[in-house]
Amino acid sequence: MSDRKIAFWFIALLSVLVLVPFLGETIFYSKGEPREAIVAYTMLESGNWILPTNYGVEIAYKPPFLYWTIAVISSVLGGVTEFSARMPSALAFLAMQLVFFSFVAKRKDVKTAFLTSILLLSSFEVHRAAVACRLDMLQVSLIVISLCLLFRWDEKSCKGIPWLAVLLMACATLTKGPVGSIFPCLGIGVYQLLRGRSFGKAFFSLLGIGLLSLIPLGIWFWAAYQQGGEAFVNLMLEENTGRFFRKMSYASHENPLWYNFLTIIWGWVPWTLVLLISLFGLKWKKIHLLPEGTSVGERLKKAWCKFRSQSPLQLFAWVVILTIFIFYCIPKSKRSVYLLPIYPFMGMLLAEYLLALVQRGAKVFRISAWIFVALTILLTVTFFAVRLDMIPESIWGTGRHAAENIAFVNALHTVELSLPKWLIVFLPLVAAGCLLYMLVKRADTRSLLYGTAGCILCIFVSLDGVYQPTILAVKSDRHLAVRLNELEPQGMVYSYADWVKFYGINYYLGDRVRIFDKLNPAQGYVLVTDELQEQFLQDTEDTYRVEEVYRTPLRSCDLRRKVIVYKFSKK
Repeated sequence: MSDRKIAFWFIALLSVLVLVPFLGETIFYSKGEPREAIVAYTMLESGNWILPTNYGVEIAYKPPFLYWTIAVISSVLGGVTEFSARMPSALAFLAMQLVFFSFVAKRKDVKTAFLTSILLLSSFEVHRAAVACRLDMLQVSLIVISLCLLFRWDEKSCKGIPWLAVLLMACATLTKGPVGSIFPCLGIGVYQLLRGRSFGKAFFSLLGIGLLSLIPLGIWFWAAYQQGGEAFVNLMLEENTGRFFRKMSYASHENPLWYNFLTIIWGWVPWTLVLLISLFGLKWKKIHLLPEGTSVGERLKKAWCKFRSQSPLQLFAWVVILTIFIFYCIPKSKRSVYLLPIYPFMGMLLAEYLLALVQRGAKVFRISAWIFVALTILLTVTFFAVRLDMIPESIWGTGRHAAENIAFVNALHTVELSLPKWLIVFLPLVAAGCLLYMLVKRADTRSLLYGTAGCILCIFVSLDGVYQPTILAVKSDRHLAVRLNELEPQGMVYSYADWVKFYGINYYLGDRVRIFDKLNPAQGYVLVTDELQEQFLQDTEDTYRVEEVYRTPLRSCDLRRKVIVYKFSKK
């Protein structure tokens, strides 16, 4: 078996082992995941696969491809669970990982492709998206694979129609809107113009490909309009064109321009630390931003020519990174996950940089190895300090988050761990021991690089398998859903104020939450956030008898406010 095949199957097995076993370990602890999962649930319950409603009146904010995939997987596995809801993201990442590995290995070398895959698997932003029930990883995977297929189509002199790329772009648009088609066409189009193809040929060929990929979205849009009418159209326009042209009716993730730079730095944690340390070893006096020249204009011209004369793959990677990054600097709405399509291409460039440092025998890997050994030991020691009740609650103070922090610590202190869980706790420590052995034996820089990567992956496994499920369960609203199910095992539960949505509770109650204001029910139980308590009592004092039956000790993960449960009946 060739080195390329061995590396391919190793990456496939490693990725599966790191991601899949722990998909269902963490219960839903934010509003995003159950908001997506409940759409698939209502699809299966109602049989409406075009535009199902949940919460009584709400339709999904995005097209249905993610919900279709969750529903299909869940129907095979016996129902919508945390595991089945997150599986599409994990499978999408695995597909992107293996396709991009093959893409880079064929055009660069196996070493670069292998390290790129390791970097993606251990990048905080990519890893987080790969194990979440969200739209982002599925869309990103389809976009990245489409870009790879369009690059191959360009290598073959743009002969014929790249039907597989068209199909994947169509799925991407059915996941999160037209950007699923725009990004692949824009990326390969700019690349072709820089490589000398005429604007007319590039534009019209890619216009045809783009329009073909939008046909399935158009069909779904028409079918959904038949059900949702103008309300559906307005929602889709606001979520797509409105978000880009800064005309949304509500503030949605509005952030300044520098936010995109910050999220890239944060997204590559923990490799950001390695890259930062490497900067101190560079010979800055020999590094020039622009080539030598007699004038600024001449130097800029030389820099532009040098940029265009890169190898095709190198140029393509830079084009994809810059076009998507600049695109998302335009709208007010900015989120870290929007930039996920550039991570594979950034990973390839970072892999080349790190391998160049390996060839130079740079000290960065020895320094980084010592740091990660220390961090791993600190993580394990802290865990045992918590288990032995050596950390007093007083260190958390009395601030806004004190109660939650104390609850997190208590959860780690009291959780019962099986033998496999204990092995996962010790796994990073074993990896740190191996890395420490390499340091003592003065292993070469390549061994230290991959040893550090192994230590990082073991930390991720430990976080996904033990620490995160234990800690984030405290944040989840499932506990409140269990209490509500005891109070109201079959009927509806209500939430006060039509803009307040308890997505987590609605998921765990099987879509039994409705809006109190719209239905004015005769009796039942209603959820009220503490900030709306006075308003609720004033609004209901003339028509309802209300009795407080429960108050959450911690804030809801959906709304970040404490919740009060009232029993009500009409006077």
